[in-house]
Amino acid sequence: MQDFQESKPSKWILMLCFFLIIGILPLVEFGKEIYRKEHIIELDIFRGIPTNEKVRSYEKAIEDSSIIAKLARRWLQLPLTCLGDQGNRKVIIGRDKWLFYRPSFDYATKPSDNFYGDSRPFEAITAFNNTLKEQDVDLILLPIHGKSSIYPEYLSKRYKSNFDPPINIYADEFFQKLRDEGIKIVDPASILWETKKSQDKMLYLEQDTHWSPNGMGIVARYLSDVIIADGLVDVISKESYKIQRDRVTRFGDLYDMLGFPEGYSCYQPKSIEIERVIDSKTGEQIKPNSKSPIVLLGDSFVNIFSKAEMGWGEYAGFAEHLAFNLGIPIDVIAINDGGATGSREQLARRPNALVGKRLVIWQFPTRDLTNPESQWKIVNIPKPQKIAEKIEMPKPKKTTELEKEVSVIEPTKEEEPKEQNLIVTGEVILVSNVPDPSQVAYSDCLTYIKYRIISVEQGEYKDSEIIVVFWGMQKSKLMPASKFQIGEKHRLTLDLLSNHQELSHFMQADDTNDYERTPYWAINMTQQ
Repeated sequence: MQDFQESKPSKWILMLCFFLIIGILPLVEFGKEIYRKEHIIELDIFRGIPTNEKVRSYEKAIEDSSIIAKLARRWLQLPLTCLGDQGNRKVIIGRDKWLFYRPSFDYATKPSDNFYGDSRPFEAITAFNNTLKEQDVDLILLPIHGKSSIYPEYLSKRYKSNFDPPINIYADEFFQKLRDEGIKIVDPASILWETKKSQDKMLYLEQDTHWSPNGMGIVARYLSDVIIADGLVDVISKESYKIQRDRVTRFGDLYDMLGFPEGYSCYQPKSIEIERVIDSKTGEQIKPNSKSPIVLLGDSFVNIFSKAEMGWGEYAGFAEHLAFNLGIPIDVIAINDGGATGSREQLARRPNALVGKRLVIWQFPTRDLTNPESQWKIVNIPKPQKIAEKIEMPKPKKTTELEKEVSVIEPTKEEEPKEQNLIVTGEVILVSNVPDPSQVAYSDCLTYIKYRIISVEQGEYKDSEIIVVFWGMQKSKLMPASKFQIGEKHRLTLDLLSNHQELSHFMQADDTNDYERTPYWAINMTQQ
């Protein structure tokens, strides 16, 4: 009995140490979230009934947001990559320190079922072609292959230059079925493969997912030649553009995905020359023109070298070089990771989206055809109910009866408050699914939330439902809007999303399938 009494304090000390060890990590995370005024993830488990799915989601959120786990992964990844040539879930380390995006590599080995599975790219593409045909608009598909399909020799030295490019063996069959449906496809894989043999300039960036300025320029010239040969721009007045060269230096996005500790690396940033496209008359960089008869839909392959946020310069991207080769401005809708669906959704949300259009170019990465994370929604473009605009011509002094009959009627839009934001209280009725940060190439994502209007406190809004856009993910961390629950009530301060063009290229999670309502941007939100 005496021995037991003497050992009791020791047992309490051991128990205390044990609880400190298992409790220190959540306490550190909790303290970090309070200090940074972040969403407290630890409390999410108490919201609603703790189902198996909710518990797994909670565990995943804890893992992704853990500052301790992130630090451990960063310091472990450094020696694994620099000493062992080991990548991670997103990045493959190639020869001579070339980096490759794993989903692009996986595309080449996917079975045929992936082309016709649940994501249904064939149905989405043919339906989109049909909706364009109904409005007398042509479609050109521009599938862009990943770096691993053009530079396989940097993955394995056994791949010889006389081999064909390593493209999924079922891709030709898939594209031929689309051609049988009357869809025009411009596949630049062959021209890039042959060009690589005849010149030393790189066609893709060594540390990045995307093509180089040289590879992009080759595809822009190739596509413009096809468009001109089809006679789609013969009757359009041409503009005069010129090139302005500049240099930019940075690490690529694949390097960023490795997540090394800041200031520590075995890689060096890369310097490249970009070519900005300038209007010869004004001396200003050319910008997208919504009145152009050609609209380019795409993803980050369009945004790179065009959007400064991508880190590789601006006004020097695919759209600008396509405009330079054609001699006409281009209308552009390009969303990072939005080549499969996001860009089409934004087109569908435009009033009278196809009025004045003759051609839609739809660029997407081939990896999206087989990636189960990619969504291929069927998106139909509403037919115009009114004439949005007419070709500018000298106006007669008197209006004829015929002109009165076809007079221009501007599309009806919700009137934006001039000096005040819209403030409403709403109930969440739909929450879009924000992707897992570890499974996507980009660190930021917008999410679309649909509300039932309870009351309008400021401004004017007559509809019973409203679509509100929030940050769903920032810096690879899920934000509170990604975890909204059906039935939550929020007080929202809103502005039209169209007033925030700086957000237009970010990846988007949009499960609303609602292209009639105008989206609003959430300036502020408080729970009721």
